[in-house]
Amino acid sequence: MSYFSNALQRCAERRQLNQTDLAKRSGISSSYVSRLYSGEARDLSDANFAGLLNAFATDAAAQAEIIAARCMDIREIARVAKAPGTDLVEIAVHQHQRPVENTNPPKLPVVELSHETERAFEWLRSQCPINPDLEKHLVGYARLTGMR
Repeated sequence: MSYFSNALQRCAERRQLNQTDLAKRSGISSSYVSRLYSGEARDLSDANFAGLLNAFATDAAAQAEIIAARCMDIREIARVAKAPGTDLVEIAVHQHQRPVENTNPPKLPVVELSHETERAFEWLRSQCPINPDLEKHLVGYARLTGMR
C-alpha cells in the first residue's frame, strides 16, 4: 500500500466519506477510487489529484496530509531508483502557518535602572502570579509605550 492510499483512506474516514461519496465529490469514477484505495493505481493525473483535493475543500489539514503522502510516494520511487538526492528531501505538514520571522530584530538601547527602580520591578513581578490583572495591566502599559 502507498502512503497516498493510506492518507486518502484516513482522511475520508475522518470525514465519514465512503468511496462512492469520494468519487462524486472528486469527479473520479468509483472504480478508480477503489484502485487508489488498494494502492493499485499509481498513475494519478494532476487533474484527478486536484479533484481529490477538492473533495476535501473545507479541510486544509486533510489536503495537506494527502499532498504530503503523494510526495512521500514519489520520494520512495526515487529512493528505489537510487537517486542520490532522495536523502536531501524532507516532507512535513505544519499545523498552521508559521509567522514570518523578523530577520532584523530591533536594536534596543541598553538602559540601566536605578537600584530603587529594579526593586520596584522585582516587587511587581512577584505580584503577577497573585494578581493576574496586574500582569495584564503591566503588559498593556508596556505595549502602549512601545514594547513589541
